[in-house]
Amino acid sequence: MSPRAGAMNTVAASVALILLAGCSILKPAPPPDTPDDARRLIASITRQNNELDRFKGMGTAYMSRRDGGRQTARVAWIADTPDKLRLSVLDIAGLPLATMAADGEHFFMAAHAPKKKYFKTRAANPSLKKMIDVDVRAREIIAVLGGRVPMREWDHARVEADAGTGDPVLVLNSRRGRVVERIHLSGDLKTVRSVEMFDASGRRMYTWTFSRLQELEGGFSVPFDIDISDGEAHLRLKIRRFWPDAAAAPSTFSLSESEI
Repeated sequence: MSPRAGAMNTVAASVALILLAGCSILKPAPPPDTPDDARRLIASITRQNNELDRFKGMGTAYMSRRDGGRQTARVAWIADTPDKLRLSVLDIAGLPLATMAADGEHFFMAAHAPKKKYFKTRAANPSLKKMIDVDVRAREIIAVLGGRVPMREWDHARVEADAGTGDPVLVLNSRRGRVVERIHLSGDLKTVRSVEMFDASGRRMYTWTFSRLQELEGGFSVPFDIDISDGEAHLRLKIRRFWPDAAAAPSTFSLSESEI
């Protein structure tokens, strides 16, 4: 082999090594595995009330809106998991002032008094921001009202200690490694105390907080104090009564103009 050819081979080999190194740098690292303790915790959380398919309840909602307005109202709801919900704001006599409904395909809103209004749109999982001033979806509301922990789609997870309390926190991450949810638990891992939800960029959207856990017939447990806040708007629901296994006809979860 001539000296010139040998030099060219050496240069080619060097270029190939550089390209290979570059590829290894650019190639994303595989996501970390989810440790066994996180997997066990996720399995435990997803089993919570997973047989509570239908339920209804009544309570009082305390709302602080981002414009500074405050409201207190009696509310009643009935739900059929995962995507059917009817919720009414009641007057002092127990008659509906406003109602929203979702049937898994459409979203309905109606004002019954003092001025009648009706709204319908196609939406499988609508946002309830117009009603509660926080951009949370119907399926998530249904899960929370039924004593379940809403969980975003995740790729890998880990358990870490809360910086302030030392209590365990289950952290769910997307494939890109961004945090999508943080679930705060009691020290014995038996109670979920709060849940932080994040958007696709990793920005915290809102936080759920749960307290006053009540044991119900059928082995179910539901928090009777539920808070959600995005830092500007805040809603607190104090549940007064709760009925598990409440049957409802499919028509319950739709609204027509004739009903208002």
